Amino acid sequence: MDFSFSDYQRGLKGGYYEPPVNFSPYMPINIAEYKVLENEHQKKNHNVDDCFKELYKRVGWDYYWKVYPIQNRTLNYAQMSFPAYKFILPEVLADDWLAIVDWHKFQRDHALHQPLTAYIVLKILTGGRNIRNALKINGEPLLDHCVNKILEWDGTAYILKCLQSTLVEDFGNANVLFEDNPIAREFWKILFVEAAYLAAVFHDMGYPWQYINSLNSKLEHAGYPVDSPTSDAEKIIKVFGERLLFCPLNGYRLLDRNTPSTWPNKLVGLAAKALRETHGLPGAIGFLYLNDVIKDFPTIKNFAIRQFCVEWAAMAIMMHDMTKIYWGDNLYASPENSHLRLNFDTDPLSCVITLADIIEDFERPSVNFSPDGNTTAKVKYDSHCKYTRLEWENDATLKLSYKVTGNVRVKKESFVKEDNRKYFDMQYGYLDFSSCGVEKIYMNVF
Repeated sequence: MDFSFSDYQRGLKGGYYEPPVNFSPYMPINIAEYKVLENEHQKKNHNVDDCFKELYKRVGWDYYWKVYPIQNRTLNYAQMSFPAYKFILPEVLADDWLAIVDWHKFQRDHALHQPLTAYIVLKILTGGRNIRNALKINGEPLLDHCVNKILEWDGTAYILKCLQSTLVEDFGNANVLFEDNPIAREFWKILFVEAAYLAAVFHDMGYPWQYINSLNSKLEHAGYPVDSPTSDAEKIIKVFGERLLFCPLNGYRLLDRNTPSTWPNKLVGLAAKALRETHGLPGAIGFLYLNDVIKDFPTIKNFAIRQFCVEWAAMAIMMHDMTKIYWGDNLYASPENSHLRLNFDTDPLSCVITLADIIEDFERPSVNFSPDGNTTAKVKYDSHCKYTRLEWENDATLKLSYKVTGNVRVKKESFVKEDNRKYFDMQYGYLDFSSCGVEKIYMNVF
């Protein structure tokens, strides 16, 4: 199975990768609150059209005409799935360009990367509206494996507990959705694909927040008086601690009277570290908050399953970037927070999003600078990864190969060596697909 920008474009023309919108819009909008955001957006001259013009000046024709149509599609999708997205898009695009030209990071663009990750999610789960073309593990589509794990209600019991009471209110007798029957399987397939797509399209929106937190940590070392490192975490846990988002940090369980008295302080420390060192938790919090702030509540009833789609997507947004917190400071020792490992039987959604994020390395811009005189420099935007290939081998192995050209190949090979350990080590790797029959995953460059 190959993934590339050209394959994505062909699929769009054929209607194979249209966003799934069976449950959207996900919430009723408070028009007054929406107008407050819109007025502030206009007052600060954060015009979306102007930001695209500024992007064009900086990147040239070729790259611009890859980004512009895709972000227009994302804006259209966001109207029903994440209405506040248009108010942060100018900052997202500005941060995206800064990430591309930054010499500290390698391939940290998001304007193309996020929609292309969503394309990968649709291709591996649905085959682009043809399940026969989807990723198969031991002859069974990956999406079926995901639903199998959900309906076992073993590792996924936290989802059952979150939904049981609220779904009864929406559907009356909701037990049919929690049993392994044709109706439930179809329901969970549709919901899983929709939540996965929603998470993929916005999974990296926490990068601007991560920059601010990184700056704060550097200023703190220099003696600048910032807030207590845990103060933000305490506030966030107070506001969001009972949401689905925090289940993974609590070991994929809902806290009860059996929770040790020492755990709340440990949770604060864990959340504080995730706020400082990842873009996953800041992105998930931003995603939830920007939805909450314009939600019409309690005036208009909101169907629980629609809200659950947002909550589930937010959890996957957080978990796709928790490797630093899982491993701690030493990649070659035992993980510091082993309860955060992504096990397929516990969190198939985050496993799929994280795998798709790793696959999407094609069409990511590399920038070359050539000084040209005393006051000018030529800038060239190019992509050195042409496509990614995912293959299922008979020995229960998933092989992930990147077609990389030019001098970027050496740099990519060094990252692959580290990432094989970080994500796919058979004993400690962050991603564990063994419960669906995958005994080994490895990456290589060719």
